[in-house]
Amino acid sequence: MEYGNLLNWIIFIPTIAAVLCLIVPNTRAVKVLAVLGSGLTLLLSLSLFGHFAWWSGEGPGEIFGSGYGQKLYEVTKLTWINLGSGDSKSAIEYFVGVDGLSFPLIILTTVVSFLACLASWNIEHWKINKGIRGYFTLFLLLETGMLGVFCALDFFLFYIFWEVMLLPMYFLIGVWGGPRKEYAAIKFFIYTLVGSVLMLVVLLAFYFYAPAGMRTFNLIEMANNSAIQSAFGSATFMGLRFAPFMFVLLYIGFAIKVPVFPFHTWLPDAHVEAPTPISMILAGVLLKMGAYGLMRISYPILPQAGVWAAYGLALLGVINIIYGALCAMAQTDFKRLVAYSSISHMGYVLLGLAIMTPGGWEGAMFQVIAHGISSPMCFFLVGVIYDRAHHREINRFGGLWLSMPVYGSLATLGFFASLGLPALCGFIGEFWVLVATFSASQWTWAKPVAVVAATGVVLTACYILWMMQRVYLGPRRPEYEGYPDASAREIAVLVPFAALAILLGILPQQSLFNFMNGTLNQITELFARHGGTIVSAMNHLP
Repeated sequence: MEYGNLLNWIIFIPTIAAVLCLIVPNTRAVKVLAVLGSGLTLLLSLSLFGHFAWWSGEGPGEIFGSGYGQKLYEVTKLTWINLGSGDSKSAIEYFVGVDGLSFPLIILTTVVSFLACLASWNIEHWKINKGIRGYFTLFLLLETGMLGVFCALDFFLFYIFWEVMLLPMYFLIGVWGGPRKEYAAIKFFIYTLVGSVLMLVVLLAFYFYAPAGMRTFNLIEMANNSAIQSAFGSATFMGLRFAPFMFVLLYIGFAIKVPVFPFHTWLPDAHVEAPTPISMILAGVLLKMGAYGLMRISYPILPQAGVWAAYGLALLGVINIIYGALCAMAQTDFKRLVAYSSISHMGYVLLGLAIMTPGGWEGAMFQVIAHGISSPMCFFLVGVIYDRAHHREINRFGGLWLSMPVYGSLATLGFFASLGLPALCGFIGEFWVLVATFSASQWTWAKPVAVVAATGVVLTACYILWMMQRVYLGPRRPEYEGYPDASAREIAVLVPFAALAILLGILPQQSLFNFMNGTLNQITELFARHGGTIVSAMNHLP
């Protein structure tokens, strides 16, 4: 039995705050309690830097140990449910811990959640003077679900937290959303539920197809155990090869959340109808859960299947990049444009994962975090002007920088970060993925794919600059002259995002690479350990 208190407090303080929100006597106290609960969770997550501090003199290899899962921090490992007996005895465990893959995402979740909670302060101005208590209760439960997903190292526990996240998001969109909120919420629920069902099938298959006496839900054990890997590689499921079939099911389940074409159609509707703070959570954290699932479960446990699917996954990544950018160019709704840009940016993550090299994975992970900073900032920027204009039609704006200079300056930085301007966070991840793809000599398709994917950078510049010219530049329109500039609360939300965008852009090694590279290198080593070389693994797959 292992027990670490800090990570459990990080996961469940939002739940405690949610319960207290149901008890406190007035709505102002509810808002204060929600902000305090989310803020305390953020402070506790930042204390994890003590384990991973780059000033300690340890490199990533020393910080994270010499093998995947050999050195985790703040581990709690308790038997939850006993299964079987004798030689086949196994258990579902409450197993949580932090490594270089989960650590940046925990920090991202607590930062975005706190700022989104602060952005929710004016909830009474959304023409819904009732339900404030329910809103913040569900918001905090959602934060617990998201943190649990990133901390869980038992597949069953991962699945439970994944489902915990589903219902709060459904009600936050369906109750507090826009005119078509019911449609968007139901669509989100159905898509996510289908993904959850597929994940449940794989969860059970992993358990029952493992060798007798080795059945487990432990994600680290399944990735490292050669006997389990061999059993998965040789088994069949309904007449099909077990590993590739399970990989496809997992991929669809996680691809819905990323989202990946053609499972993306729920995202623009959900973003458009969701309240601004929920759009921030959706773009900044929930989309990252799909990518995290691929990195934590799919590739480490089924590495040969990842090789088998590499061509198709790389193609889907490029489709996401180009298709998302072209759709963004066609939008006149400000929020829908930002939503389609998320589809495009997440395509670089898929491409980086598909090539299965350390450089590709480092770029993919950096893109995950960078997009988790720039995208919620952009959605909040849209929300700021929507609160004043009560519309999102790009062609009806103009000259906002002259009317709102502080807001316009922060908007320029936020959208330039999304564009991928050098010295801002959006540049490093995309550049790293393209370089890693172009230099992946083991793949015959790597260079042409990299060239095609690079056109996404040009398309992104087109729709971002087109939007900025129409919204922020040009002559001042009379109807917007009296608009107040960004308030103190709005600046308090935007400035941390802006600071992080600059920090990751100018100090990528110190701010992120040093924390994640050790674990990512260990995961990519699994590909060779269980499949020989990548090329040889390809030769043995259908």
